[in-house]
Amino acid sequence: MKKKLTVIALAACLVAVIGFATGCGSKQKSALDDGVLQIGTNAEYTPFEYKDKNNKLVGFDVDLGRALAKKMGVKAKWTNTSFDGIFNGLNSGQYECIIAGVSNTDKRQKSFAMSDSYLGNGVVIVSPAGGAQATDIKQLDGKKVGVQLETTADYAAKAFKKDGNKMTLKEFDSMIDAFTALRGGQIDYIMTDEPVANFYVAQQPNTYKVSSSTLSNEPVAVVCRKQDTALRDKINDALKALKKDGTYGKLTKKWFGKDLTRQKINNKIKTYD
Repeated sequence: MKKKLTVIALAACLVAVIGFATGCGSKQKSALDDGVLQIGTNAEYTPFEYKDKNNKLVGFDVDLGRALAKKMGVKAKWTNTSFDGIFNGLNSGQYECIIAGVSNTDKRQKSFAMSDSYLGNGVVIVSPAGGAQATDIKQLDGKKVGVQLETTADYAAKAFKKDGNKMTLKEFDSMIDAFTALRGGQIDYIMTDEPVANFYVAQQPNTYKVSSSTLSNEPVAVVCRKQDTALRDKINDALKALKKDGTYGKLTKKWFGKDLTRQKINNKIKTYD
């Protein structure tokens, strides 16, 4: 799903310098010491995280984040931010981890402490249910294709264009806007994560249809700062516990219609960037 790694290295260096300066002569507090798990997210990615009609933060990731915090004996506190700045926000200390449908890519594993993947995922094509069905990338040639800005689908589409595909790329701030544009005929197709696509198709099966197989393999994980391996390990332990006690299965059934506790997640990453 989502990815953006510009200026991260510079931000990380700045955080390290600031952390060293402020830490001299005083004991640095560790994550969770205040009884809170500070989580960054981007509430524009239904069904992972979004605002409902009452402006309440909801979604699979939101429920999962709260369950993880509870399992670790703390409370979850959320910071909603734009996705193109979410990684810099993590490195600058605005929150302690990111739970936002983030793809567990090779690049991210080099720059961050990534949790175990908690959901299988890949990019698919969504077509109008009553229109021409695009089953592969070649059939997007010359078409208007919608993606969410700075997601792995966005990067994949740009890679395909670089390789010669003549699609017209339309970047949206949220998937809600992209699906609205597809319904209204402003675009011809959408590229997005499979769980996102399946959610919208389930809501309006006469309007949308997933028309391709997965074009990539990019399972979803929690993101921590590179140095915060202790927090990452606690999150991994909590994830295992949630699967064991049945909480994870209940959440996936609530949001995706099936218990994915025993889902075999392919961790052989395949992305286009």
